[in-house]
Amino acid sequence: MRVTPVEARENDRQLQSVYASLEKQYGAALNPLKVMAHNPQVMKGVMQLYGAVHAHNEHLPDDLKELISLRIAQINACRNYCVPMHTYMLRKLGTPEEKIQAIARYVTSDLYSPIEKLALEYAERITVPTMTVTESFFEHLKEHFKEADLVELTALIGVINLWTKVIDALEVPLDDVFKLNPRT
Repeated sequence: MRVTPVEARENDRQLQSVYASLEKQYGAALNPLKVMAHNPQVMKGVMQLYGAVHAHNEHLPDDLKELISLRIAQINACRNYCVPMHTYMLRKLGTPEEKIQAIARYVTSDLYSPIEKLALEYAERITVPTMTVTESFFEHLKEHFKEADLVELTALIGVINLWTKVIDALEVPLDDVFKLNPRT
């Protein structure tokens, strides 16, 4: 790890509260947030945005958000943290293993619905520098997603790109909780 993780001190009630919340949800105060805690404003802002794009939305199910997150992690080569973490989360959601393993080949796989394929392609077009979101592609998106969902989907893609870059650049190690298979 290139940056020392920040531990919560007794006099820092706000950070203790954040870490307690993470421990309740994940069983640990996660390494990426412990690194971000060097700048509490950045940490809070990223957490708020991450929470907003992961709020329940019946039009953008949790498993779709995790599939998008896993695909972005693969594209951005965040192999040591992001790929295992999102694989863990997909397993926890009950996503079939063959679907998780086929994510890089989603275009030709019949394991993915047309909506999933469209959302994954959108994530790729935003993430891969040589790709673009053309007007015709965006019009196709609008045929299947409400504008509010497109804003959320776009923000999700941006947030995951941010996390993959921060985690990879700072060499944040994978938290033990994500090394376990939640199905066992």
